Order: sequence, then C-alpha cells, then structure tokens
Amino acid sequence: MFRKLKIQLILINLILTSLVLITIFSGIYILMDTSFEHSSYMHMDKTAEMESIPPSGPHDKNMTSSEGFFIKINPQGEIGEISPNSPLSEKSCNELLEQILKKNKPRGTATYKNYILRYIKVPKNYGFIVVFQDKTFDDEVLRRLIIISVTIYIISLVFVFIISLFLANMSLKPIISAWEKQKAFTADASHELRTPLAVITTNLDIVLDNKDETVESQGKWLKNIKLETTRMTKLIEDLLFLARSDSCKSGFDTSSFDISSAVTKSVIPLEPVAAKYKITILSNIHQNIIFLGNEGRINQLITILIDNAIKHTPEGGSIKITLQKIKNKVEITVSDTGEGIAPENLNKIFERFYKVDKSRSRRDGNFGLGLSIAKCIVEEHNGTIDVSSTVGKGSTFKVIFPAD
Repeated sequence: MFRKLKIQLILINLILTSLVLITIFSGIYILMDTSFEHSSYMHMDKTAEMESIPPSGPHDKNMTSSEGFFIKINPQGEIGEISPNSPLSEKSCNELLEQILKKNKPRGTATYKNYILRYIKVPKNYGFIVVFQDKTFDDEVLRRLIIISVTIYIISLVFVFIISLFLANMSLKPIISAWEKQKAFTADASHELRTPLAVITTNLDIVLDNKDETVESQGKWLKNIKLETTRMTKLIEDLLFLARSDSCKSGFDTSSFDISSAVTKSVIPLEPVAAKYKITILSNIHQNIIFLGNEGRINQLITILIDNAIKHTPEGGSIKITLQKIKNKVEITVSDTGEGIAPENLNKIFERFYKVDKSRSRRDGNFGLGLSIAKCIVEEHNGTIDVSSTVGKGSTFKVIFPAD
C-alpha cells in the first residue's frame, strides 16, 4: 500500500514538473521562432522597398551574401534583375521562382536544394520583386535550443525523481509509523480483551453445566466473572480515553484549584495498597499551590504514577512524591527504589500496551496503558513528562506544568 502511494507521489511530481518544463521550453521556442520570423520579414520588407540589400540585417555582422537577395520580375514573368549577392544562378532562380509562383502566396518558405529560404513577393510598377532570405541560421539556433531543452528536461526529471523519492520517504515515515502503531494497538487491544472474555466464557460454562447448584455454591465462578468484567471495563475505559485523546475530542473543563490538596488526596488511598506490600510512601508536598487545570485528570495522573511505582517496587522499598513550584513551573516527581528501567526501554515505556517484561505477572494485572494515559493527561495540560532510571536502584518520573 505505501509502496503504491510512494510511486503515485513521485509520478505526480514528475508529471507536474514535465508540464511546467514543457510549457516553459515551448514558450521560449515559439517566442524565438516568432522573433526570428518577424525580424526577417522586416528586413525583407525594407529590401523590397529600397530595391537594394540594406547594410545591416537580422544577423548584422554575421550576415553572408546568401542570407538576403532579390529578384526583379517584369510583367511578362521574366527575370529582369538578380541582386549581385545572389548565391543562385539564373537557371536556379527560374526554378525557384516557378516554385513560388505555384504557391501563389505573397510570403512564405521555399526549399531549393540545400537552401531553406523565406520570401516575400511585392508588386512594383515594372512587375514585382521577390526578396529571399536564408533561414538556415535561424533553424540551427532553434535546433540547438531543442537539444538544450531536452537535455535540461531529462536532467531536471532525474533530479526531481531523486528529490521526490527522498521527500516521499520522509513524508511517509510518520504515516507508516502511525500505521504500524495502529496495527499493533489493535492487535494488543484484541489480545488483552480476549483473555478476560475467555475467562468469563469458561466460568459461565461451568455455571451452566451445574444448573442444580445454588448461587452461593458457585460463588467462586461468579466472582471470577465479576473480576474479569471489572478488568475488561477498565481496559475499555482506558482505550476510550486514548481514542478521545487521539481524535482531539477529549476536551475537559479547567478551573483554578489547590493542586497541593489534590495530590495529597490522590496519595492517601494508595497508602494501604503500598503498606500491603511493605512499601513506604514518603511525601514532600508544598502547600497552597494554585493550578489551572482539571482536578480529576491530575488525580488520575498521580494515581497512575504511584500505582506504577508500587507495581515495580519490591517489598521493603519506598516511594517518594514531591510537589513544588519553581518560578512559573509546577513540578511533580514520583521516585521509587524499584527494579529500574534499562536504557533501551526508557523511550518505549510511554507506548501503548508496552511492557518491559511481558512474561512476568503483575500485581493486580497490567495492560500497559497507564503511562500512555499519564502522558496524554500531561500533554493536555501543556506539560512534559520525563523519566530517569538506574537498573536495580529505581526510577524517577518528573512532570512539569506551566503555571501562572
């Protein structure tokens, strides 16, 4: 698909370039041909009027005796006089005149042996005069112009092809990347949804196979169904959040609120979860910091970062949350003493469904969407989120928001 699109882009550029070059070179050719013809006929009109060869012509110093000459004809159609600079004999002149008289046109072009001549026939009181001028030089100039134009045309097309190929590759890179990410996103979402659906189906089959059992006796299977339904609901909500973010339709109300209080409220519910795994949560939250944004989104952000830290911190470890205002920036950091992240994975952890170790089971499950949602929330508030980590020592997530 992308190869076909690339070819189409290159062909469009080549066709447009061809049309432009052909138009320009055709215009130059027509202009020069018209100019040569106009100049030659002006010179011949002057010769016919003076009945002698003017001292200068369309080619001035380069003019030769064969470029302009005249023949006077009497009323009987016989040659009365031939200009001294005529390159043709009287016999040749008669043959040339016969050709012109057959055309019965006052001006035009005649070909005789190796000569290509323009001519005009002007009536006189003694009959008429026919003035000739050689157009070999003009034709040679136009021929060279065609050769130069074709050469430039071919070189230009080659040059445009190379540039178009480069630009097409550059232009399609983000599209291909987005397409691949979309395919991976769809595949990962399908995989994540398949697991809870399979569990629900299996447990329902067990329940249906034991129709005579009471609800209480089948509580184990029903609890499994509820648990997987809850997990699937959360996954769908996360997917919808990301989809709205991608389509720029995740608009939210903003207001000024105490972000210090909001962060504290987000930390408190997670302290029992951390205590369950013997993890200590430390807080250093500067008070009375007012922030313009969406309080619900900020609560979600803090919850994601702390929950992520809990999942990756071993028993006996600690997590530290810091909130402070530095000049016109609000800075939030969440640090842990967990397993850390390898350098090659640091730029991937915000990708959707990305898990550093997919084979390792997570506490309470992990879809790999939390940090992607966190990044979306930060970007919605025009902020930035970065991570620094040392394997075996822990990680630090730093969020910076602009503040008034």
